[in-house]
Amino acid sequence: MDARHRRSRAKLAEAVLRLASERPIDEVTASEIASAAGVNRSTFYAHAASPLALLESVLREELDALRDRHLASVPRAVAAEAVTAVTLAVLENIESHATIYERGLLADEQGGHSGETSLRPMLAAHFEESSRQLLAQHALFPSTEDEAADPLLATMVGPFVANGSVGAIAAWLEQPEPRDPEAFLRSYRRLVPSWFPLAPH
Repeated sequence: MDARHRRSRAKLAEAVLRLASERPIDEVTASEIASAAGVNRSTFYAHAASPLALLESVLREELDALRDRHLASVPRAVAAEAVTAVTLAVLENIESHATIYERGLLADEQGGHSGETSLRPMLAAHFEESSRQLLAQHALFPSTEDEAADPLLATMVGPFVANGSVGAIAAWLEQPEPRDPEAFLRSYRRLVPSWFPLAPH
């Protein structure tokens, strides 16, 4: 990505996050985002097919950067500390975009759902990839023999961890502010299986 493309991307990211915090992303147009970013519509479409696609991409890049920072080449001996650190970092990131994630994960006041603008698939995909990386680094189970004995495990672990984690985060977002990431971790530790690495508290 050249410098001009990076600058446009940064402006679009800032614009979509600001507009999506003000109102639901399905009410925001590509033209509005382009105008707020100071770019033309063709530049917007060079980066994303729709406002939702841009929003998801921007949020996913932030989450992926946290995963890269905390979970790259994690030895089994420090996996619990690394997973604890990245979990807290993800919660802080979600809290920094609380309005966006509340709209994208929670049912609305009338009992409906966020439907096509749901952020659940994006967030679940992020957690699935994190689980796959931990599994590939043999950081999830007590021994590599456990993994080798059950080849189905590799296909099940990602969705299992991801969907439970997204549900837990949605429940946390329903709590009144200020929300405490440490309180989330205390409860999360009680929910996850014994093989999932989280540092004891």
